[in-house]
Amino acid sequence: MARAGKVWLVGAGPGDPGLLTLKARAALRTADSVFFDRLVNPGILLWAKPGAVFFDVGKEPGGKKTPQEAIQRRLILAARNGKQVVRLKGGDPFVFGRGGEEAEQLAKAGIPFEVVPGVTAGVAAPAAEGIPVTHRGLSTELVLKIGARAEGSISGRTLVGYMAVEGLRDFLETAAVYGFSPETPAAVISHGTCRNQRSVISTVRNLAKNTRKARIRPPAIVVVGEVVGLKKRLGRQVRGRLKGQRVILTVSESLSSGWRNLFEEHGAEVWEMPMTRIFFLTPRGHWKKEVEKAQWIVLTSGAGVRALTGLVGDARRLAGKKIAVVGRSTAEILKTIGLRADFIGPGPGSEALARAWPGKRADPILHITGNEEKGSFAGALKGNGYRVKPLVAYRNEGPPRLLRPVRDALGKEGADWVVFASGTAAERFRRLVPRWPEEPKVAVIGPMTSQKARKAGWKVTVMANQVSAAGVLQAILSKTQ
Repeated sequence: MARAGKVWLVGAGPGDPGLLTLKARAALRTADSVFFDRLVNPGILLWAKPGAVFFDVGKEPGGKKTPQEAIQRRLILAARNGKQVVRLKGGDPFVFGRGGEEAEQLAKAGIPFEVVPGVTAGVAAPAAEGIPVTHRGLSTELVLKIGARAEGSISGRTLVGYMAVEGLRDFLETAAVYGFSPETPAAVISHGTCRNQRSVISTVRNLAKNTRKARIRPPAIVVVGEVVGLKKRLGRQVRGRLKGQRVILTVSESLSSGWRNLFEEHGAEVWEMPMTRIFFLTPRGHWKKEVEKAQWIVLTSGAGVRALTGLVGDARRLAGKKIAVVGRSTAEILKTIGLRADFIGPGPGSEALARAWPGKRADPILHITGNEEKGSFAGALKGNGYRVKPLVAYRNEGPPRLLRPVRDALGKEGADWVVFASGTAAERFRRLVPRWPEEPKVAVIGPMTSQKARKAGWKVTVMANQVSAAGVLQAILSKTQ
């Protein structure tokens, strides 16, 4: 029997990938098909599961449009074919996102669906500028409008318009007709919460003129009301030294746990683009015997830690053995499976671990590694008379081709920083994105990665000597004003 299909109507938030909800991210991880809008940050698409198929159904003002009826038909057809479908919409699907219409059609067709609310731009963009849309003593009512219609009374009210910049003058004129004074504070916020967020703070009388002078581009939110004046006090948010900068993390998922959060805490817009995909090999009969013979187990990656659990099965088989890891990040990953490292390499890299090796030459050493390991660790120890047995327990493969929206965004907007934890990542990423509007600054971990990154054509800006998110962040901040 074919698997039943389902549609998730998912709010992608106002633009900043960090504002995507956990439930939205979980839905993307299950989706076979993703239908996305123009205003969805391409970095959010990177969270979809491998193999998902993407459909651009966005509508551009004065440009390409996908008819709403066609979108609805395609959602229904995909679900009827047994697909798990995410309809990814900017902001919240039920706030000017036509999500209600899509939900009606799905219900009428008998398609199971679920709504995943998102952060709407009409609240988020003003908040990012330090403008609360409601505030005790100033505004106890919030009106959300779309286009140039601004009807309604003004007493204790904040008016928020979702609109193209071209309609701003009409919107403000209508607001004045319905009672907003020409001197009422007003603001336009373009690309709210994104790295290229811009704003104009003015009055109802002058906002259109000042917006035109500033060459503000859509998408934009307009806010009219006394709350705009609070920006003077509330606009001093602590946003971090990386605010407005896009950081691309190419480190593998096994290493990068917690990296995103740390960079976002410092204000960065983070895109995770791992250059390594790990596929664990089916354990072979003699592997457990190799573990039994070993005195030392060596792990030079987070993937090696994960391979160890499948290889050993019962952790009691490690009784009496010592475990060495390449660095502190791998040691932390090891702790997540209830084990502590007996020796942590001084880093960075397996060569440093080999140089500092604490064991005796007679001790049998088992190195759990992947197919991309060049044998530098085993070679260095064998050259000094140690007994080392490499055990290839996983395959390390490169990523698939970039999604077109991601590639187009990088080709047009670029990035501020890209982080490499290995020479392989630097080589693979160069092949995926050979040209940029302006080359990003490059942060690498260790001299070997630095050497290979330069060979691949990157200009290395900073080098972290610690294989950790904190080490990389500190190196980046040292070059950030």
